Amino acid sequence: MNDPSQMLKVRIKALKDETSNLMEEIVGYVSDGNTNECLRSLGILENTPKKTYELVDSLYDRIDELERKVNELNQEVNRLKDQIKYTKFFSDYHDWAKTFMQLLIEKLGGIDHWNKVETGLNYIDRNEPIKAKESECLNQLKNLLNKDENKDIGLNFTDIKFILEVRDTSNVMFHKNKQTSRDAEMKLNVETLPDDLKVYKPPLKKAFKAINRWRS
Repeated sequence: MNDPSQMLKVRIKALKDETSNLMEEIVGYVSDGNTNECLRSLGILENTPKKTYELVDSLYDRIDELERKVNELNQEVNRLKDQIKYTKFFSDYHDWAKTFMQLLIEKLGGIDHWNKVETGLNYIDRNEPIKAKESECLNQLKNLLNKDENKDIGLNFTDIKFILEVRDTSNVMFHKNKQTSRDAEMKLNVETLPDDLKVYKPPLKKAFKAINRWRS
């Protein structure tokens, strides 16, 4: 592919050479008294400004294209910088969030209690009903956070959700939407997946079937 800037330089040089040659011809024709040829060369020279304007327009088009590409590059650089900051943040605080959750689960009474809390929070977040045991464990967590010895900390369910996002970084990247289990199942049924992801589709369909049955 030809370099646009090089092509532009060639066009400018050709235009300068043409103008210079015409001026020399006109001077010669005037000296010789050759009126007809002098007028012909002047007519050609009159078109030179038009060619110059066309050349300038072409240059402006190149500049506009260059500015657009620079803007696109700046946007991409900013996006990458944000992504690096995002990754670094979760890298810095992932282990601390994990440590906090381990302590919280221990205070709550173990992993079984926490599993019911987490399930309840997930369904509440999607405006779906929760089971009695999940509600009981959520109240237990609320009471734990509101104990006199913990009140000054000021933790609430929203704080817990954000801490979980830091702990579960890889999950946060891909599960921002608030779709219900039914919406997710319907999407899975119609979604076209790349070949290397198709192996996950049957197990997920079975998982949704189990969820629907076990929560009915």
